[in-house]
Amino acid sequence: MKNLFSRLNRSRGASIIEVVVGLFLLVPLFLCIIDLSAIVLGQITNDALAKRVARAAAQQQDAASAAAAANTIISAFQVNGIVSNPQLVNFSFNNANNGTVIVQTRLTITIPAPVPFVSVLQQSRDMDAKATEPIVMLPANP
Repeated sequence: MKNLFSRLNRSRGASIIEVVVGLFLLVPLFLCIIDLSAIVLGQITNDALAKRVARAAAQQQDAASAAAAANTIISAFQVNGIVSNPQLVNFSFNNANNGTVIVQTRLTITIPAPVPFVSVLQQSRDMDAKATEPIVMLPANP
């Protein structure tokens, strides 16, 4: 009988050790998945912002009103816990040659669950996005 109890205690101890070791592997893996998901969603948001800014600027008749429309979109952007600090990095209103607007935006993406041993997932990151749209409000040539 004593032999049976000692085997049960050893198997319970082994099970506890297996669970603890498994958690040490699974918890960081789960945190990495959360962080990578936040980075991907932040970059998708930045791409959409760049596209929205380029479309707003492309619907203007001159560079000054296009820059004002672009800055209005940037300032109206809603920040959250993951995505913050929207900026208009580059702006080009080229109505002379090919009639395009080129914009580059930057957002700061905050890592929600930093993983200590993965340097990429330890801090916030600035992500850039670029978008090009044809100008739709060009005046007709006489």
